[in-house]
Amino acid sequence: MRIARLAAVSAALALATCTPAERGVVVAPSGPQFDSHVQDLVGTPDMIVDAKTLATSWVVYDHEIREGSCSLQEANLTPGQYRLLRFTVVTPNIGDADIYIGDPNRHWDPNGDGDGSDSDGLFENNACHRHYHFRNYALYQLIDGSGKITKARKNGFCMIDVKPYNDGAPPKSWVYRACGRPARPELGLPEVPGNQGISVGYADEYYKWLAGQYFVLNDPNADPVPPGEYTLRIWVNPPFTAKRTEPCPAVDPQGFCHMFKESNYANNIGQVRITIPDHPGKTGFGPGAESNPPADDIVDDENRPDK
Repeated sequence: MRIARLAAVSAALALATCTPAERGVVVAPSGPQFDSHVQDLVGTPDMIVDAKTLATSWVVYDHEIREGSCSLQEANLTPGQYRLLRFTVVTPNIGDADIYIGDPNRHWDPNGDGDGSDSDGLFENNACHRHYHFRNYALYQLIDGSGKITKARKNGFCMIDVKPYNDGAPPKSWVYRACGRPARPELGLPEVPGNQGISVGYADEYYKWLAGQYFVLNDPNADPVPPGEYTLRIWVNPPFTAKRTEPCPAVDPQGFCHMFKESNYANNIGQVRITIPDHPGKTGFGPGAESNPPADDIVDDENRPDK
C-alpha cells in the first residue's frame, strides 16, 4: 500500500441527523489528510455494490480456523475445520462528493482522555484486531429458496480508498488511506491518527481472504446451511432502526437510519445466485477457487490486499 506523509488539515462534513433530539447530532471531526490530495465535500456520496466482482469471486471451501485467530473470538467458535463461503465485496462511491468520516480516535474518544464512554457510536474498538471498526457499513446475507436469511458475523469495517472503480477513466487522487489505531499504554504505543472515508470514483474493497469475510456454513452456534441454490446479497450502508442510545446519522425518505447520507439509497444492493455443493474439493468450489489459498486470515486494515 502506498504511504504518504500525514498533514493536519481542517475539514468538516455535516451529516443529516435523526429527528429525535436525544440522539444528538453526529458530525465528523476534522481529521488528518494526505499531502496534495484534496477532499471533495460539495455534493452527496452515492454507494453501490459491484455485483460483477461478487459474482466472480465467491468460493466454498473447507478451512481450518486456528487458535489465536480473531475470527474465532468474533464468531464464538472453537479451533477446528469449518466449511466457509468466501467472497470479495467492492463498494464504489459513484456520487459527486466524498464520504468523509475522519479519525476514528476522535469519534471513539472525542475529548482525548482515553475513555470511550463519550463515543458517538460510529465505531467500535475491536480488542482482537487492535483497531477501530466502523459499524453498520455493510450487511451480508445468504438467502435460501424459501426466503430464510442467514447473516454473516462480520459487522465492522475500515472505510478507505482501496482502488479506482473505473480503471479506464481514473478519478482524482485518493484521499482516505488510514484506518487509525487506539493508543496502547501497556506497550507504550501512542494512538495512530486515522482518516477514513471513500473518495468520489474510488471503492473500498474487502478481499475474500480477509478475516471474517465469510459465512460459516456449519456454524455450531446457528442453523446449518445445507447444499443447494442461494442468493448472496450484499447491502452497503443498509437501513436500520436505531435504539434510543444508538446514533442515527442520516435518515432516508422512508424514515430508516443509515450511517451516512447518500443521494440514492435505492441502489445499495448487489446480489448473485450461487450454488453450495455437497463437497467443495481440495481447492474449493466456485469461480473464486484458488489452488493455494492463504492458511491464515488477513487483517482488514489499510495494508490489506486487493487481489
